Amino acid sequence: ETTATDSDAAFSAFADSLDEDSLFDDADMTEEEKATWQENLEQLLDPATPLAKRQILLSDLLNANDDIRESVQSALRERKIDPLLTPTGKKLQDGTRAVARQIASDILPSIAETISSASPAGQASGKDSPVAAIAGELPTLVPKLGSRVFDAFSKQAQKQIELIQGDLADPSRIPERITKQAAEVAAEAKNVFSETPENLVGPEYTVVSRGEGYEIREYDEYDVASTSMAKVGEPYSMDDVASGGAAFNALAAYLFGANDEGKSMEMTTPVTTTSVGEMRFYLKKDGVYTGEFPQPLNEEDDRFNERGAVEIKHIPASRLAVARFTGFVTEGEVARQKDALLAALAADGVEVDVPHGQVVPHVVFQYNPPYTIPIVRRNEVAVPVRAVGSGDAAAAAADLETEWEEAIGDVDDEAGAVDDEVDHGGPDTDDVGPSDY
Repeated sequence: ETTATDSDAAFSAFADSLDEDSLFDDADMTEEEKATWQENLEQLLDPATPLAKRQILLSDLLNANDDIRESVQSALRERKIDPLLTPTGKKLQDGTRAVARQIASDILPSIAETISSASPAGQASGKDSPVAAIAGELPTLVPKLGSRVFDAFSKQAQKQIELIQGDLADPSRIPERITKQAAEVAAEAKNVFSETPENLVGPEYTVVSRGEGYEIREYDEYDVASTSMAKVGEPYSMDDVASGGAAFNALAAYLFGANDEGKSMEMTTPVTTTSVGEMRFYLKKDGVYTGEFPQPLNEEDDRFNERGAVEIKHIPASRLAVARFTGFVTEGEVARQKDALLAALAADGVEVDVPHGQVVPHVVFQYNPPYTIPIVRRNEVAVPVRAVGSGDAAAAAADLETEWEEAIGDVDDEAGAVDDEVDHGGPDTDDVGPSDY
């Protein structure tokens, strides 16, 4: 027999599942703000959508016959599938086009150039071979990174042994640990298809405004583990996979225990690459790391060059204009996205925070693990911008206003002097305004 308490609990659970705010949040929306039939279809197919919400979505789709018919006719008339795509479908289509462009414009030419420079004909022509350059640095770079990676793996293995010993001492905790590990594996599997990974934290920021294809963010200050992907004074390319991989491994080794405290820290996102060839990992501050972070292990051997050396840096608060793109992060794609971002900022009157005549620096944010399929990856390019009404722009505006007021005052004085010398029946020149000059 069902008790009154059970009935009340069941009704409360049902009421919570309705989520009234989300079910009827379009009641006060205008026609432009209401969801399209493509968006409703995507929500209907989402397994996480509550049953009550599904019923409303299905009703909305049945009432959208005219819109659906118009979209189908448009697709047939233009011979394009675009009008029928859901928001996720459009993202996948854009991602596929971006990846195809990157492969054709950047990746295949880079491979061809590498093969050509490594061939006997390329060596005879005096071209520098990337393969030869990497081979020349292996004697110094590999021991340095290898020692750190080995140290990190040793600490991880020791941690696993301690967990097993704890399980043997207290077998009751084994099911909980297995459940937790299974959830972590499931989350990683989901990240293969996720635009933004789950369970990973990054620097905190606030979106203060949006433009066509970009947004302006205010970032709080934070700390990073940083390493260089190029020797001091040497140029760096995003297409240099070997240098990027070595830098990533050095930073990952630091997080996983290759530090002076032997502590393992959480992986974070995004991986940041600067325009001067520096790779950074965001360092999360939690209940354990509230003060200074562990210091990286440093080798004293003079054979080691500066590549692979890890250091802790503090990144001050900043204002960045950020544009998102998908696919592979190639040198050509970063340049294209940066040019498009700068053009959009110029069109909207947003000033970059760089002295006149200097090259605009940029950072690239990469949010996904390497196994995420390229067409859904989340990448971003960002440049520093000035806040409205601050810095040099505000000072220039104030100087201009002062200059204008002084000019108006001089004009008024001259007009008053002329008034004293002419017949007062003439034109009144006391009321002189900017439109008169």
